[in-house]
Amino acid sequence: MPDVMSELRPLVARVARRPVEDITPDSRFSGLGSWGSLAAMRLLAAIEQTYGVQLDLRTYMKVETVGELAGQLSRHVAAGPDPYLAETPARTPNPR
Repeated sequence: MPDVMSELRPLVARVARRPVEDITPDSRFSGLGSWGSLAAMRLLAAIEQTYGVQLDLRTYMKVETVGELAGQLSRHVAAGPDPYLAETPARTPNPR
């Protein structure tokens, strides 16, 4: 299993626009400057695309630290990719 924390830190840093060195397991999302719901959704999308998993939105939004998120993500990664996400092509609007 990949080291989720070492892969998650750069994702969080990119979304938060912070140096990766600033991101630790104890980093609180509320302490990452202008972190808000838009940043949280961008991170969620990056996680789902990177790992091929779908996190429960309510559970995800309750997470307060990067370490808590890594723990939640580790459980999903251990379970394997979500087959629905892996096999469902992106939907495009039907032009009329």
